[in-house]
Amino acid sequence: MIYEILDIDALGRIGKIIKDGKELITPNLIPVIHPSNNLITPNEIKKIGFDCIFTNAYIIYQNEKLRHEVVKKDLHRYFDYDGLIATDSGAFQQYMYNDNKIQIDPRDIEQFQEDIGSDFPVILDIPVQPEDSYEIAKEKVEISIKRAKDNIGWRKKKIGWIGPIHGAEFSDLLSKSTLEMSKLNFDIYAIGGLVKYFLEYEFEIVLNILTTVKQSLIPNKPLHMFGLGLPQFFSLAVAFGCDLMDSAAYILYAKEDRYFTLSGTRKLEDLYEFPCHCPICIEYSPEDIRRFEEKKKIRLLAMHNLYISHLELKSIRQAIREGRLWELVEQRMSVHPYLVKAYRILKKHLPLFEKNEKIYKDHGRLFSSSESSNRPIIYRYNLRLDQNYRVPKHVKFLILLPELDIKGEKSPSIRKWIENINYNKIINPMLIHIAFYSNNFGIIPLELSDVFPMGQHESIEYDIINHTAYTIIENYFKKNSGNYSNCTFLIPESYINQNNKKIPFNSTLLLEIVNKIKDRFKIPIKIFNNLEDLLNHLNSIKL
Repeated sequence: MIYEILDIDALGRIGKIIKDGKELITPNLIPVIHPSNNLITPNEIKKIGFDCIFTNAYIIYQNEKLRHEVVKKDLHRYFDYDGLIATDSGAFQQYMYNDNKIQIDPRDIEQFQEDIGSDFPVILDIPVQPEDSYEIAKEKVEISIKRAKDNIGWRKKKIGWIGPIHGAEFSDLLSKSTLEMSKLNFDIYAIGGLVKYFLEYEFEIVLNILTTVKQSLIPNKPLHMFGLGLPQFFSLAVAFGCDLMDSAAYILYAKEDRYFTLSGTRKLEDLYEFPCHCPICIEYSPEDIRRFEEKKKIRLLAMHNLYISHLELKSIRQAIREGRLWELVEQRMSVHPYLVKAYRILKKHLPLFEKNEKIYKDHGRLFSSSESSNRPIIYRYNLRLDQNYRVPKHVKFLILLPELDIKGEKSPSIRKWIENINYNKIINPMLIHIAFYSNNFGIIPLELSDVFPMGQHESIEYDIINHTAYTIIENYFKKNSGNYSNCTFLIPESYINQNNKKIPFNSTLLLEIVNKIKDRFKIPIKIFNNLEDLLNHLNSIKL
């Protein structure tokens, strides 16, 4: 198997898996199908856009008649399917039902997966349950690692073996499992034991597990998450490093009359119109589907759920190509408080994400929510401003101008202010250092105002102080206030916007910030609402 990484954004990656001449683009979902009881055929799934399916080798193995048929034909001919096929070993049944009666020899079921022609078989691991004690979890992790090593020793065919990683919420066990599995020759690594967290919407725990694994996993192999099937969580999972996922949620939710949307699931009984333009939603109304007999209703809902899942994956891949994955994440997380809560763990892992953030992107950034201030690109700016920036020599005065509707000298008002400062007859412009107060970047020296992304972003206006932006201002003053004998803020009563209209300037938030800085630092700070008075004040200061 070959895995080629084509593009990145956040920890998300567009990649290409090539196996026996067949391709699978990542990030992607692998729909789970039953070995013998499916309302949607594998080829119908492929026509929707999925090039790989997941089925259960353990169920096949337990049914003697079915086992002989699949061995005789192999999986691809049995399903009449020319795409890629992944198989589970029975560990999922052990995990979901916590049933110790499920007894099967690891070598037998793993050899069986080779015999039936699985493209991506999974070893028989022992998933850690959310309720397991540390001692039990540790034992399960050690057994799974031993079985992985045993598999390496006997496997014969060159197929894409999947190596599961376990540890649940025990970060040291997760790290140990990841490091030990990374030493072994698996083509895909997969995080197990997540389904019960998904069912309880414990997304924060899932992302903590994912980031723990990403910090220790070798980077040149795809990372799979077992059981991830809710489209509204796809973008968050991908941004935190997930390359592949599998789920039967599309059909399981359909059996409960649940209809996927990108803002969560909806009950069929509550829908008057379908908010979707997939082939199912074009042809039928909610009332039509409610009237159908059970199997047809489930089939149509399941097909819609697959269409909406595929649409979201295409949106994610496009966002990665454009460098806009964080913007998509912020749109999706706004639909549920648990997603917002999960996203906020990003703050704990900013150094990891900053290392993977691109230096430049083809498009400006959009900061459309208060959560935007958590992005790695702003963390990087704070880091670089603190470590690499030096105040120009010979300056004595800092003038802070407000960031307006458009950035830097593209703003009519800012352009005029800078010209008046640079060509004023009151005070030597060489003594003046100009910077901007920014809602997201805190403080931006003029000489950095055209550098990406400070000069290439659009932002909402904040009603309360942005803690991240204020922290950057504090850090700047802490390090650089000794370079200035005086600091002045220009807070105008009005300004000219990009449409040449006179707009009142809302000074409330900026005044609050100035007052906080005054209390925090000894440097003299004054506020002016016109530039002439400001310059005259600076001229009156004895150096």
